Amino acid sequence: MALDDFKYPASFKGRYLGVFIIALVQLLVGTCHAVIGLILMSTLSGELIYSTYTFLYGILTVIFAYSLWMGRRSGWLGTILLSIFVIIVDFLVLLNMPLIPGVPRNAAFGEILYSLVVLLYLFQPKIINVDKEKP
Repeated sequence: MALDDFKYPASFKGRYLGVFIIALVQLLVGTCHAVIGLILMSTLSGELIYSTYTFLYGILTVIFAYSLWMGRRSGWLGTILLSIFVIIVDFLVLLNMPLIPGVPRNAAFGEILYSLVVLLYLFQPKIINVDKEKP
């Protein structure tokens, strides 16, 4: 077998490798946000609205990451909606018109970029059409 014949695996456990990576990263991001939000809420440091938002975002991200990994349409749709929401919230922070008080400005560019990458990947036709029949 020549080196030119080598092809990277397109799937992991029957799913696209990109979906596996996004689900894994979303699981990590969600877990971190849920823990940080819980810590912020329990110590009453910062804005309560931001602490609650961070916690709920983390929980929803974990739920949708699991659903995405399981090939459910709800995971795809939930991840899309959360990514769009994050882009809107962070864009408004950059414009000094925060929708949620306390959202850090220094993380906005990275969150917008990451969310755009997730959206671009999930809107590929091969990803949209995967496992349509699953609940």
